[in-house]
Amino acid sequence: MKAFSALALAALLMTACQNDEETMQTDSRVALQVTSGIQTRAYDDQWEKGDEIGIFGNIQGTTPAEWSGNVPYTTTNGDGNFAPDAGPIYLPTDGTSVDFVAYYPYTASLTDGVYTVDVSSQSNQSAIDFMASGTQTADRINPEVVFNFEHKLSKLYITFRAGDGMAAADLAGMTVQLTGQQPKATYDVTQPDGAVNVGTDNPVTLTLNTAADGTSAEGIVLPSNNYDSMVLHLVLANNAGFFNWNLYESEAESFEAGKKYVYAITVNSTRLDVTASITDWTPGNGEGGEQGEAY
Repeated sequence: MKAFSALALAALLMTACQNDEETMQTDSRVALQVTSGIQTRAYDDQWEKGDEIGIFGNIQGTTPAEWSGNVPYTTTNGDGNFAPDAGPIYLPTDGTSVDFVAYYPYTASLTDGVYTVDVSSQSNQSAIDFMASGTQTADRINPEVVFNFEHKLSKLYITFRAGDGMAAADLAGMTVQLTGQQPKATYDVTQPDGAVNVGTDNPVTLTLNTAADGTSAEGIVLPSNNYDSMVLHLVLANNAGFFNWNLYESEAESFEAGKKYVYAITVNSTRLDVTASITDWTPGNGEGGEQGEAY
């Protein structure tokens, strides 16, 4: 079994030496110390107060590796320093090394270490910003681990401005959608550096998280093989008009894990002017000069 309770991981990482009277009297156990080595997030490029990760541990030398735990740790101040929600993870008193992996956001309902990603609802971006770390090793002499989290999904950020024949007020209340999206995927957090396994259900249309004044929208989507059937669909308030822009007109070819796609769109009365770039999560080459259609 790969997934146990926090109590099970604590038991796994403690040896029979704990029963020694001297050990019990001096409490010589050493707790795992956790920090994050990267602070790139959906909001403001940093951890937020109360962000919670899940940690799995595996004693080195077990064959096959039996990851256990799913122990929650929280950065109370949003500074990347994490503390256990309940009891800490204690490292083996005999000096045995332990490999650790972590993921975000924490959920108690993992089965065999498999996390289910669901981007159907875009209203809370940080809640669907799935990240996972590579393996970090610790022992009682070196109890610190620095988890380097990587984004496993793709980020969209779009800004809008009124152009020819449009006023800023015309964008207020606008709905922004993206068609042709798979909403669910899975990821085995006990397989470091793995890939998200995207579902194969019928594609759906996602409604992006859009500012009330219509000046920006953002979304987190699953990686894709291409842009087939993907259309950015804008609907003005009160059905005053709508616009479509096909993503295959972009110089990029697909959504890649860990990349952020930034679009600057000018909404004219008869067309969309689109400039795009790949940035932030994983820097990339710029692209631009595209146009969409108005209806």
